Amino acid sequence: MTRLNQHSSLLLFLSFWLTSASDVHAQQTLVQRESARVETIGRISPSVVCVMAPNGEGGGSGVLISADGFAISNFHVTSGSGSFMKCGLDNSKLYDAVIVGIDPTGDVALIQLQGRTDFSAAQPGDSDQVRVGDEVMALGNPFLLASDFTPTVTYGIVSGVRRYQYPANTFLEYTDCIQIDASINPGNSGGPLFDIQGRWIGINGRASFEKRGRVNSGAAYAISVNQVQLFIEHLKCGLIVDHGVPEFTVETVEGEVVVSQVSELSEAWRRGLRARAQIVSFAGRLVSSANDFQNVLGIYPEGTRLPLTWRDKEGVHSATIRLRPLHDFQKAPELPEERKPKDEKHPETPDDQKQKFEAPEELPKELTRLFVERDGFCNYHFNEVQQSKLLDPMRARIGTKGDPKNVWQISLASSGSETKEAKTPPISL
Repeated sequence: MTRLNQHSSLLLFLSFWLTSASDVHAQQTLVQRESARVETIGRISPSVVCVMAPNGEGGGSGVLISADGFAISNFHVTSGSGSFMKCGLDNSKLYDAVIVGIDPTGDVALIQLQGRTDFSAAQPGDSDQVRVGDEVMALGNPFLLASDFTPTVTYGIVSGVRRYQYPANTFLEYTDCIQIDASINPGNSGGPLFDIQGRWIGINGRASFEKRGRVNSGAAYAISVNQVQLFIEHLKCGLIVDHGVPEFTVETVEGEVVVSQVSELSEAWRRGLRARAQIVSFAGRLVSSANDFQNVLGIYPEGTRLPLTWRDKEGVHSATIRLRPLHDFQKAPELPEERKPKDEKHPETPDDQKQKFEAPEELPKELTRLFVERDGFCNYHFNEVQQSKLLDPMRARIGTKGDPKNVWQISLASSGSETKEAKTPPISL
């Protein structure tokens, strides 16, 4: 064999060996990724909730956010269930649940499952860090397929971030949301969207469906977890939480966000904002269109104070403004006839499962006491719970009104040098 042939044979052998080694490494990596994904799904599945009306008519999904049973779902999922509902977990058990608070505009609802204090809660991620192309997993109970409440898992990627979905024919407005290509179908609504590490990054809520088969067309939208987190403490107080709006309007003019009108009674007017000023940034984010502005605005509850920067003939200015209520709901609003965003409808409960959800003629007292109706509130009972958490430590420190051993001493000083003192029992809190 010539030297040239020997070299050629050696190169051919090395090439074959390196290719084989590369193939083996790729297969090992693929197996490792698959094992990691399976392990992650097993870890996060116990936090996924199947949400059903007490009579078994329709349903959706949710996600547990705390060990004491608080769970997030969509408003359009819980709105048809009334004050109480049934929830199933992947342990095949059913739990009673009560509505706590709602955000109708943002399509978010908070419920609380009863019967345990050691529920498995999802770990939230940071939806601001989500990027196009990230791998995601959507968990829920589409078409109510799983009779044992084991969630269905669909896999895909992030197709877009900071998407805006206009509230056509409804008040449900999806702002700054995450677009995904993972299959989302009727029954998935309210269920969690996880990143590939198993961190909760959103709530699946809106999808585009083919008219005939009600099958997802490949475009679905999730409410970002960061938006949900801004509302959770309000929801835990049993409130009907409204979104905020500034007392001025904007429009897009030649690629710039320009103020079209400002209320002369508004805080923004007092800070110097006038019509025709250019909005540079809002809530710390640059905006280049009216939709950009609305996308930022839509994730905040009423009463939030946000930084605003604008430019006019006199230069660049900055101020902080407070958002006023958008709708000022006093009662939970009714959804339009379609009930669902876009073309989605509640899936029908299979006949062989309906008996699981049959409501008793009379709910037990330990359950009914968890709901108190009052105008301006979703569930006043939870507002009372939060009041007690705030006031009980104060009561413990100052004592009770009727205890003669507890006395407050009050000193009043006039503009002169005279000081008067008075003693009184502490007021009743």
